[in-house]
Amino acid sequence: MVPGAVALAAAMTVAAAAMFQTQRTPNVDSAGNILSAVAALASNDVWAVGFSGNSTGFNQAKTLTEHFNGTSWSVMSSPNPNPNGCANPSFALTAVAPASHSDVWAVGYRNSDQTCTTLFQPIIFHWNGSAWSDTANPLLSPAGNNALNGVVSLASNNVYAVGYQSGPLEAVQTLVEHWDGVSWSVVPSPNANSTGNVLNGVSAVNPSDIWAVGDQVAPNVPVLTLTEHWNGSAWSVAPSPNPVTGSDLDQNVLNAVVSLAPNDVTAVGFTLDFNAQRVLTLIEHWNGTSWSVVPSPNPSTASGALNKLTSVAALSPSNIYAFGFFANSSTGGQTLSLALHYDGVSWNTISAPTPARAQQLFGAAALSSTRELWSVGGSAIHGIDFETGTLQLPKTLAIFTATP
Repeated sequence: MVPGAVALAAAMTVAAAAMFQTQRTPNVDSAGNILSAVAALASNDVWAVGFSGNSTGFNQAKTLTEHFNGTSWSVMSSPNPNPNGCANPSFALTAVAPASHSDVWAVGYRNSDQTCTTLFQPIIFHWNGSAWSDTANPLLSPAGNNALNGVVSLASNNVYAVGYQSGPLEAVQTLVEHWDGVSWSVVPSPNANSTGNVLNGVSAVNPSDIWAVGDQVAPNVPVLTLTEHWNGSAWSVAPSPNPVTGSDLDQNVLNAVVSLAPNDVTAVGFTLDFNAQRVLTLIEHWNGTSWSVVPSPNPSTASGALNKLTSVAALSPSNIYAFGFFANSSTGGQTLSLALHYDGVSWNTISAPTPARAQQLFGAAALSSTRELWSVGGSAIHGIDFETGTLQLPKTLAIFTATP
């Protein structure tokens, strides 16, 4: 070992531990509050969205939007549209994308119980600088399963949202919707199979270079990664690797993507190895020609370990962060915040705040101009529900850093 390497490693660990700070965020419901996504326009103009009322986004949850003005976070009133008067509706926001201070989009879903003629339907909200409003979007299969998971805003008349929709014979198909400045419309998008296709995140290099990522499900085969590309005129499926395929119960899932250049796109998620009984981080990279798996660390790789990446944000090509949560025997099975950093050479684990017994991070945003970084999610002093893996009575969580 190089002399002084131990001291240097210790110093780096201390620096990483002190890197992030927890920001105080408000909560509106004692039954639970979760922030699912975050996006930043400036140091004093940051949006986070999610839901309140429980820990899952169901069971009469309500939309939640919060804004950071450079000093503090505050709740901003958001609608919960129920045009059909359905009983016991639930609402959740999953993604947010700003084009300007007075032009911000948030997407998600509303869900009703079986007594209503409309079950899962996408919701799309717009912020005009003073208030959020519900925006009309195409009505999909009324009795089906439809939702939006990601959104990217390229201009006031060029916004894409991605997710999934019901197809024939109870199939789940990809969903891409586009805003042209006047209205939302469904854009044709391919499916990798005839049974299950979901898009979880979207990111753009420019209007003719957009990536969406997710997963595909089919009978008697593992869950596989799904990557799709927009070239300015059409969406197409791009082959992507799947590290774990030894059992049809294995899973390979991509949750989020960040696009930096036509030859520099990073997607993050997780793999579930059924035979090894563990969940490990998954990072894949597009080099302009093909997708490949990039080695990524895990706090533990032992049987029973859980390591999930849910979001990714970049300050530069050599300064990328991924967030999520992990649990293993050393945490007593409780989920803790997981943060990884890419320095241009390799990915490494860095410390993240643990303000409660359990935490889960779901969204990330970076401001390259000021080198500021946020990640949001939820924390719970009561820990997780071991049956569902969700936080019990969670409170909103936002962590922040201004990097050197």
